[in-house]
Amino acid sequence: MQEALTSILSGVAGGRRHWVRAPQSLSTRPYIVLNRVSGNRDYHTAGASGYVRSRVQCDVYAETYGSAQTTARAVRDAVSGFVGTVDGTQIQFITIESERDLPVDDAGDVTNLFRISIDLMVHHDE
Repeated sequence: MQEALTSILSGVAGGRRHWVRAPQSLSTRPYIVLNRVSGNRDYHTAGASGYVRSRVQCDVYAETYGSAQTTARAVRDAVSGFVGTVDGTQIQFITIESERDLPVDDAGDVTNLFRISIDLMVHHDE
């Protein structure tokens, strides 16, 4: 699923999308950081069905709030309602669960970046 979502978002933020964290040397913005928050597998009486529902947090970072909004809109346009097979993974459906503006600073860090966080529900095959 991670490879498929990375491919789906290849045209967003100049292709700058990273799983778990962005490289510290990254100075070009905007960029996206993706985190798989949960992955719920489906079962039936014969065992695992092969269906998984994953929640993915997609954080957009940008120099200005306007750039963050534009990039978040591009993320929504790329993924909302997506169905298809990408990199061998069958994506059954992607929905947007929620979206929020968040501060960038964590644990006392000071930064001038803007952040918009989007929660995606990715319904996919294992």
